[in-house]
Amino acid sequence: MKSDKIKNKIQKSLNELRKYLETDDNNKPSLHKKHNFNTFKKDTNDEKEELITGIVVVAVILIILFSTCYYFLVFSPQMQQLQEHKTEKTNQLNSIFKDDLANEATRQALQSRIDSASNIEEVEQIDVESAAYPVIKNKLLTEIEEMKDKYKRVDVVINNASTIMSLDNATKFIETAPIDELANTEIRKVDTVIVPVTINRKQAASGLISENDIVDIYTTQSMMKTETNENTTTNDTNTTEDNTTTVDENNNTTTKIAGGSQVISILRSKDAGEIDSNYEVNKNNTNNTTKSEDINVNIEEVLKSKSAGVYDEKEYNLLLEKYGMRLANYERTSNIGDLECQYIIMLEVPRDSVDMILSNMDNIILTIPTYNAPDWVKIKQ
Repeated sequence: MKSDKIKNKIQKSLNELRKYLETDDNNKPSLHKKHNFNTFKKDTNDEKEELITGIVVVAVILIILFSTCYYFLVFSPQMQQLQEHKTEKTNQLNSIFKDDLANEATRQALQSRIDSASNIEEVEQIDVESAAYPVIKNKLLTEIEEMKDKYKRVDVVINNASTIMSLDNATKFIETAPIDELANTEIRKVDTVIVPVTINRKQAASGLISENDIVDIYTTQSMMKTETNENTTTNDTNTTEDNTTTVDENNNTTTKIAGGSQVISILRSKDAGEIDSNYEVNKNNTNNTTKSEDINVNIEEVLKSKSAGVYDEKEYNLLLEKYGMRLANYERTSNIGDLECQYIIMLEVPRDSVDMILSNMDNIILTIPTYNAPDWVKIKQ
């Protein structure tokens, strides 16, 4: 049986071979081996296409990942830092110009430069202070000429504190002040009133001021700290205590109320007008005698008698003229004086500072600016 099958297969193969040989070349069927080669070639091309597609997909994914990492790790922080620098420059610009509409064009030009900067270096190169300084200074100098009063004075408001200055002093201040101080400076017309203040000697610049002197007015306030302890409960009596302790930490704050105020008049308390002295004179003669004399003068009584016409006008003018100031000067030169005397001083102050002065009269202190100090002030270098 097996041999018959083998013979049949061999015969069939021979018939196919004979048929293949007898057929024309153009009509010959393709060999099985050739068919397998074309199939392998097709499969190879498909694999190459899949490989290329995979490479492209991986490359796209890597590009997306790299771009995302670059954005969040590099680009975004840089842009945030750039925006922070721009905001800082813009705040500086606004703090200098504020509501200055006269120089709005300059402010807009600087703001445009800040907004158009593409990196931090460009932002840092924009010097707002140098660009604004001549503009602000020239504006203030112009306002000095426009705001002067008949006494050739202006009210220079620095950080909300008024200082009355002459034109020369105001011009000198504007010429020498830095830009951050000029940015907080305003020139106004002098609008003043005369207000009386009652103060002690320490507050009144040691009493060494006289009419027409210039003083600055400050106020001091002590800050008290209050500490509250925890509640303490006693079970026996069923009571609760809330302990509060006030601690004085000597935190004094000083605020300038007004500057350039002129002393219109000054009155010293009458207790300082009493003179009580005794002196002795020894005479070197044969009798070797000693003469003793007591002097007691009440200046207020002398003033009353003078006003009533009891004493000769010319006789006491020399004695009484500026007696209080001369007494203070003698105390200054002798380094001894009455520290308990009180003063009532009439001061020329800006109108908008009157309320502050009257409500803080117990805490105000008059200071003498050295640029306009009395003749007795000698400052050695």
